[in-house]
Amino acid sequence: MALAGLAGGRSDGSSTGTAKKRPAQVAEVAEARSYRQSHLGAEKARSYDEDLWDPRAAKGLDWLVEQQLLTDLFRIALPPGARSAADFACGTGRILEFLCRYFPSPVGIDISQDMLALARARCPRAVLIRGDVTTTPDLSPGPFDLVTAFRFLLNAEPSLRSQVLAWMGKSVRPGGVVIANFHLNPASLRGTYLRLRTTRATRPSMMSVNDACRLFEAHAFTVRQILGYSFLPYRRDGRTLLAPGARRAVETRLAGTGALLPVAGSFLVVATPDSSAPQDSENIRRETR
Repeated sequence: MALAGLAGGRSDGSSTGTAKKRPAQVAEVAEARSYRQSHLGAEKARSYDEDLWDPRAAKGLDWLVEQQLLTDLFRIALPPGARSAADFACGTGRILEFLCRYFPSPVGIDISQDMLALARARCPRAVLIRGDVTTTPDLSPGPFDLVTAFRFLLNAEPSLRSQVLAWMGKSVRPGGVVIANFHLNPASLRGTYLRLRTTRATRPSMMSVNDACRLFEAHAFTVRQILGYSFLPYRRDGRTLLAPGARRAVETRLAGTGALLPVAGSFLVVATPDSSAPQDSENIRRETR
């Protein structure tokens, strides 16, 4: 999903020659490659949307299971009378469409015009916001009873994670919750396979259940619940799963099994802001270094 972030780039005075970059220039280039810019463009929006809806693909099967888990969570985790929700980095509207089943006018936030165009067609009742709520919080009409963030926090760089979690902490009203997913656990069967078959330079981003807990706690959240899913491994990009019907039966049955959580391929974190801890605490500053 594309981040609701600010597209960065080189300053007008940056060099385009072959001279060796100074440290400040290197930092500038690194910032330009932020996750903020990773999902922009019409082609990215189209390709991102392709296999999220196909239950014969790994991402599509994950989405079927996520809907099952979210249905249960909405029943037990949301505050009584919850009426407002926002999906951060809503992308093409997958989570937003689900929120429309439970909330009258959920808010979708993203920076990609092309992603939002698909979301607009899919979620006509939703309020869509294009912009960077981490730097311009007034863009968002919160506070909300629920804020969701899927397929984002794992891939974002640490400084960006901190900015987003700080915004979430300020955007959830008392009693409200944040639900976020992490879609590759290094202790899972697939995570173990990838760690053995890839080098550190080529390895995709991963985060363990314990590290995800520490991430939220470092940003003044209390983790209330974690639900694991996606236990069976698959090869390559998972666009064509073997025996998809059988896999679906197994995955839906295992989803949320507490004893298997440490080896879940993906998991949902349910957290509430700790109102007694300031969002600019020393823990947050340490995380961004």
